[in-house]
Amino acid sequence: MFNLKLYKTLIKRLLNAGLKPSTNWNKKLSKNTLFIRHDIDFSIEYAYRLALCEYRLKICSSYFFMMSTNFYNLLSSHNQKLVKKISNMGHKVSIHFDPTAYKDLEYFKYEKNVFENIFGEKVNIVSIHRPRFFLKNNNIKLFGISQTYQDIFFKKMKYISDSKCRDVFPQIIKFLEEPRKFGLHLLIHPIWWMNMGSSPSKTINNWRIQNKDFITSEIFKNVKVYKK
Repeated sequence: MFNLKLYKTLIKRLLNAGLKPSTNWNKKLSKNTLFIRHDIDFSIEYAYRLALCEYRLKICSSYFFMMSTNFYNLLSSHNQKLVKKISNMGHKVSIHFDPTAYKDLEYFKYEKNVFENIFGEKVNIVSIHRPRFFLKNNNIKLFGISQTYQDIFFKKMKYISDSKCRDVFPQIIKFLEEPRKFGLHLLIHPIWWMNMGSSPSKTINNWRIQNKDFITSEIFKNVKVYKK
């Protein structure tokens, strides 16, 4: 699959083409605007590794974290520290909101309040998880908060995603070869770039094994009577 070396190659190619990374989703867009968006579905550790890679390349991007996922606890002390480290590198951190986790969208207000109070970050852009409902009406906002599938980001920019471990290089090469009329909105999921396996399934299985090992180590730290 992909790795951080390839990711660096990808970023350098975009920078050499004159694209300018931005974390300000509310500013006026140009044909050189580059939004690098990371939806964190599996691992905050992997998000941190990618954020560090970008920091060393002297660029900033946007990281969106889930509060309703079963895969990680955003509010654990360990993960809070990692998110704050990502923010301190200059990256934007915000919410990856799953509307299917609640009976109505009002619950977004609770997530926003918790996130802003815990991380000291103003939420002014949100990434939607499982956005099917939002794709029917791209310009829906969440109580005045912009979201990444609005037309201005999804239709009036070139949108390229590595969802399902899709290889983004062919689309990016084509985008760079054509006369540029608009900026680029690039969605990257860190798990695919950690060199974890030769296929999506192997990558996920390797993450699952690592996660199991982490949980086991946490049990040993916290439950003295536990014996493997």
